[in-house]
Order: sequence, then structure tokens, then C-alpha cells
Amino acid sequence: MDYKEKIEAIINRDSRYDDMFCYGVKTTGIVCKPSCPAKKPKIDNIELFDTPEQAIQKGYRLCKICMRHTNTIHLQHYQSPCGELLLGSYEDKLCLCDWTIEKHHGRVIRRLQKTLHADYKETNSDILNETVRQLDEYFAGKRRNFTIPILFVGTDFQKKVWNKLLEIPYGKTVSYGELARMIDMPKAVRAVANANGANAISILAPCHRIIGSDHSLTGYGGGLAAKKLLLDLETVHPHTLFDE
Repeated sequence: MDYKEKIEAIINRDSRYDDMFCYGVKTTGIVCKPSCPAKKPKIDNIELFDTPEQAIQKGYRLCKICMRHTNTIHLQHYQSPCGELLLGSYEDKLCLCDWTIEKHHGRVIRRLQKTLHADYKETNSDILNETVRQLDEYFAGKRRNFTIPILFVGTDFQKKVWNKLLEIPYGKTVSYGELARMIDMPKAVRAVANANGANAISILAPCHRIIGSDHSLTGYGGGLAAKKLLLDLETVHPHTLFDE
């Protein structure tokens, strides 16, 4: 399917293409299906995507007319050695790994639901099953790097911080100030700290490796006891079987 065929499908509002691609409208920041009944955008304002997920990653929001309540976030509870986590997958990526005791847990849940225009359903998915397997290996000291595809849902600044978390190696800690410098925004320490606290994918995006400049543990969504356990775990098992 080439560019011309996709544009014609949008112009004709051809529903046969709805599961084949979608398009973003640059002027509104909305992503739509080809058959969307809303006002047609100018061709120069159209950006084509294979999936809505790709558009969301670029900052687009799902259209409330043609994509309302068509998405599902699959949920599964995971009992870790340091507390319960709620895992969530959206399409073929992990979008949630959050402590159920986290004081902002409800805010995270609402953010995902609103941004992805999705309903929650407690059911397994391939991504969740693989996440559980890799978490089991992590807590057993047999894995230090995760290979789960991740979907960050937040502002561009938050996603910049969260993606930088992925670069902090197993067994290493950095301060909030160091993290701010890592994203080339040394004066944004407080904003970086807030973004770190809003991270919805704990452990895999290792916000537990961020500590105070005085080496204190500072806050953590799963509680300081959980943070200490995670850091101790990574100190005890610096070398593992699965480094992929």
C-alpha cells in the first residue's frame, strides 16, 4: 500500500483501511482512522502511521470520535518480594508496572486510560506473561537487563527523563542532579524529580536507582523498604546469567 492509496482512503473515508493504518492531524494533534467522519484535514497536515501506538509515541492523542473506547489495557497483578505490582500491557508493549501502594497510583491509572482511550481488563497477554518471567529472573538474581518493549505515556519531558532511566546500568545509582545533567537540563532538578516520581514502569525503567545527592534513598513509590531491597539485590548480584 503506497502513500497515494492511503491518502485516497482518507479522502473517501474508506473503512476497509481502518485496521491497516491511521493518520495524525498535525494541526490538532489527533490521530484518526481513515473512515473518521470528522472534518477532513488538508493533505499537508496529515502524518501517516502503521498503528495508533506509533502516533501516541509521537505525542498524538486518539480521536474521541472514531477511536473512542476501542482499546484495551490488559492487567495482571504480580507479587514481588518487596510488594505488589500492577502490570499493564497495551497492544504489544508494557505500559504499566506500578506499585499498588503508590500514593499516586490512581493518578497513573487515570493518565493511561485517558491518553490511550482504553478500558482496563484483568486478563493475560503475551507481553504480561513475558514480563512476569523476566521479573522472576530479576528477583532471583538471574537477570539485570529487561528485553520487554515499553510504551511510555506522558509529556515529552517526562518521556525524555524515563528513557534516560533506561540507560542507568544495573547496580549503579545516580542523583537527581546527575540525571538532570544527563538530559542536558542541569537546572531542572526539581522537574526531573517530579518526572521520576511519575514513572509508571517501575523496575524496568529503574527509578529506584535515583538517590539524593547526599546518597540518601529519598522517596519511592513502592516505599523506602522496597527501594532498599532492590538496590541491595543489585549489589549482591552484580553478575547474572541473563545480560541480554
